[in-house]
Amino acid sequence: MDFIFTQTPKYWWSGDPFMSHFMNNLSSLFPYGEKFFVDSVRAARDQVKDPQLQKDISAFIGQEAMHSKEHATYNDYAAEHGIDLERLELRIKVLMEWVTRFSTLKMRVAVTCALEHFTATMAEQLLRREDINLQMSDPRMYRLWMWHAIEENEHKAVAYDVYQAIGGGYFQRTSIMILTTLLFLGVIGWFQLHLLRKDGQLFNGKAWKYGLKTLFGPRNGYITGLIKPYLSYYRPGFHPNDHDTRALEKRWKDALAFEG
Repeated sequence: MDFIFTQTPKYWWSGDPFMSHFMNNLSSLFPYGEKFFVDSVRAARDQVKDPQLQKDISAFIGQEAMHSKEHATYNDYAAEHGIDLERLELRIKVLMEWVTRFSTLKMRVAVTCALEHFTATMAEQLLRREDINLQMSDPRMYRLWMWHAIEENEHKAVAYDVYQAIGGGYFQRTSIMILTTLLFLGVIGWFQLHLLRKDGQLFNGKAWKYGLKTLFGPRNGYITGLIKPYLSYYRPGFHPNDHDTRALEKRWKDALAFEG
């Protein structure tokens, strides 16, 4: 997509430090996180017999590689404003290497399923909630995150289908999700505090109030809206395509003039 982020304001989410850094926080997870996804699915590929799933794996690998590329470009914006996302990315690299070292292939695919469920449900929420996504006041960032959200929903079932194809079961899938959830929330919290502290915004009460309301508001919070779809992952017989987003993806592709 060749996004360019020079001249993007530092607080590009409605001028707010908390939410701008929350999205910066998420971006720091993608380069090495999505490499882990690709490596895990690719390593299981020779156990997949279904021709359609083989095609889906190829598309998945291509999309995730492109996401990593664009979120690396995102660092141009960060560097311009003295935000060191590369340090956070390296922490994710070490974490993913540690997970790889101490897990089986099936466990790594299960971790990928869990994290893909996070990204897909967060992406779906971003696409559905114009009261949220329109707060991204910089048009370049808006297009990046909406493009990424579309593609996360397009391939949200691939890792899950691979997991099933290699004999993954319910107990391992759900237990890995519990562990992944704790790790994911811990990393997000740690990185958020780090970014705010480094930016001198850790004690900005106005920013905290706005950010916590945006994320955790009891009626309209972004994270609050993820609870129900998150819990659906624990249902026996769950499949990512239970949340049908094809019409939503097409509407946003047409609206933003994205190809594919």
